[in-house]
Order: sequence, then C-alpha cells, then structure tokens
Amino acid sequence: MKVLVVTNMYPSPRRPDWGAFVRSQVESLGALGVENVLYEIEGWKSWTHYARALAEVPRVARRAGVDLVHAHYGLSGAAASRVRGHPLVVSFCGDDLLGRPDARGRITAASRWLARFSHAAARRAEAVIVKTEEMRRALPEVAGVEVIPNGVDFTRFAPRPRDEARAALGWAREGAVLLFAGKPAEPRKNWPLACEAERRLRARGRDVRLVAFHGRPQEELAAAMNAADVLVLTSFHEGSPNVVKEAMAVNLPVVAAPVGDCAERLRDCTPGGVAPREPEAFADAVDAALQAGARSNGRACVAPLELMAVARRVLAVYQRVRSRERRG
Repeated sequence: MKVLVVTNMYPSPRRPDWGAFVRSQVESLGALGVENVLYEIEGWKSWTHYARALAEVPRVARRAGVDLVHAHYGLSGAAASRVRGHPLVVSFCGDDLLGRPDARGRITAASRWLARFSHAAARRAEAVIVKTEEMRRALPEVAGVEVIPNGVDFTRFAPRPRDEARAALGWAREGAVLLFAGKPAEPRKNWPLACEAERRLRARGRDVRLVAFHGRPQEELAAAMNAADVLVLTSFHEGSPNVVKEAMAVNLPVVAAPVGDCAERLRDCTPGGVAPREPEAFADAVDAALQAGARSNGRACVAPLELMAVARRVLAVYQRVRSRERRG
C-alpha cells in the first residue's frame, strides 16, 4: 500500500520535536509494509503554504500513484480536501477540534474559527481518526469516527536508572525534579500553575525544582523523563497528550490536570494521577507522588498503546477504506 502523508508538522534539525509523533507513526506503518510519501506543509512559516497545498496535494497524489491520502491535523486535512480519486483519511490532534485556550483557559475566537476547517475536512474524508472520546463527541455530524491515540515508542521511551539519566544530562543528583514537558510561553500549557505548585512544595520544606523541557529530540526527552521524579501536566486543554504516555512508558509518576484522556490513561497508574487544576490540590497530588518515593507502573498501563500495536490499528483503517472504495 502506498500512502501520501500530508502534515503541517514533522521533525527537522531546526525543530526536532515538531510532530515527532507523526514521524513515529509513519515509520511504524513503514515497518508494516506501507510505502509513505511525505508532503509537509510549512504552515508555521506562512498561511500561503496551505493555499499552495490545495493545488499541489492532488498533483502529488496523482504523480506518486498513491492508494490513499492521510492528513494529520485539521488544517492539513482542509488543504488536502481537493484530492479526488484517492480516499482521504484525516487524523485530528486536539486543539484543531477542541480549540486553543488563552492564558485564562478560555477558548479563543480565532481557534473556534479555525475549527470550522477541521469540521469541513472531517465531512470530506472517507475516514476520520481522533485521539479521544472527547474529540469524537466534537464531531457529531460524522459517523464512524475512530478513536486511536498516538502510539508510544517503547524502545526509545524505556526505563533507566535515575542517577544514570541525571549524569547524562548534567543534572545534580540531589533534590526532586518536577518535569514540565511543554513550552512555558504557550498559554494552553498553564505554566503558572506548575510554578505555583513548586512554590507551595518549597514552602512545605520540599527540596524540589521545576524544569521546563521542550524543543528537544525525543532521545533527550526520554533521558529527562528518566531523570525526573514527577511529570506535571497543568494544561487547560489537550487531546491525548503524548508526554503523559511517554512518561508512563519510562515509569515516571505523572500528575495531570483533568484534560484529554488523562483520567483514562492514569486510572490504574500509581503513584500519581489526575488532580484538580487548583494550586493547593495540585501541589498536594505532586507531594503525594513524591512521598511514595517510587517509580510508577505506567509502562504496564500504557502497553496497549505500544507503537506497533497502534500502527496495526491505523493500517486496519486504511484497509477498510480501500475495501469500501473497491466495492463502491
């Protein structure tokens, strides 16, 4: 099977973490025999790249002789919407359907407007993949939406001794590290709550430090997760946050706000869990995870989302789409 992958995010030397989950899925499908042709929309440079893609994607699909087109993210799906003669699969990622909150947690008008493109792409597609049940509920007008979270590379995200990981990163051995695996400047990630939790823990006499870690290759993120004591996810909105699943894969305790599918993922994972997005309650939950003084059972809990298991589910979607096309 030959697939044209249309995405507005893909890792590069300049942005090594950008769309790493898309690359992982592409590579895992390749291991199952799918031949992937990549078309990257550099929409972060200019909106004109989406307009250009409207004309270019159909031509690329014809020239490459693909069996289907798989677009990642709502705007990529909209840009691929003129493809004819090839089934279109669209994977949505989170804020493309749910909107993007501002620093106070309110969904911005601009992101609500952009979500219209996602709905249009979903109605055009032959198959739709979302990461969570919440996202599926956001598409009531589309039947047969598949819920398939991103997979986790268990080879890359594997447990290793904390002190060994700290030595590799040049981190001090002493003290507890709260890892914030996001960009502090992005309002959706709610950095102020993480800072306030750290402040309250210090006031209780805890030797803790909050470390923001973003924009780095996945290998370095895996090292940071092994070196940390708790992953804190304080976001206002998420789809199915990859960093939570990756932290679980290295058995790093996670304390997360009630966003996306965190409650489902962390239901049986201890220590850690979901905590209210309120400073004292969130600090209490982090404190409890630190007091446990142990790694989590996260790897066992997230095993159903191992990378190749998820790739087989996506491949099954491809096969169903092609089967319907032949019958039609």
